[in-house]
Amino acid sequence: MKLSHLILLSIASVAIFYIQLWDDRIVTPLHLILLGICTAYAIYSRNINMAHIAGFILLITGANQIVFELGLINRVIPDDNAILQSLLIYGTNALFSVALTLVLIFRVQLSRMLSNSKSVELTHFDGVFHWIFIYMTVINLLVLLEDMAYIVFNITSWTFIYDNFEGLIYIAWALCCGALLTMIICSSKERNTDEANAL
Repeated sequence: MKLSHLILLSIASVAIFYIQLWDDRIVTPLHLILLGICTAYAIYSRNINMAHIAGFILLITGANQIVFELGLINRVIPDDNAILQSLLIYGTNALFSVALTLVLIFRVQLSRMLSNSKSVELTHFDGVFHWIFIYMTVINLLVLLEDMAYIVFNITSWTFIYDNFEGLIYIAWALCCGALLTMIICSSKERNTDEANAL
């Protein structure tokens, strides 16, 4: 099976699975568990590039979830200030997405700072992941604009992103996990080929 077919199959499978569940209380932990499994596999297989990509995504996505789960933003925001609530909620999500985008763009340089391994290199997948989080940044900024239009100008017709926010985020998460699963499959195939050639 070609690499492009593997990527499409992985992404489609995860996307269908996430969207079928459509419950943040189930999908979010499941997404973090999948990221954790990918990171653990990468560490186990000693694939430094995959370990760093999956680890960075897990770390920053996990930190974003912890901020909201601990209610840190809710403690700061007065209940009667809808504008500040919207800015902090969607702005925080956008900032985490921007941070992860920058980390993934400069992943090789960061990996070389963290590791002395000579295996640190640019992979085919490095060109994919930052686009996923650019997409998430755009979604968070658009939902912020829609929410501001609703709060400030009472524009009720601009709610497409707001109404479909979870699904749009699940698509990005599915793309991310699908690409990581494809990395695992490709890494396993390469290892098996190397072992076969060694025999």
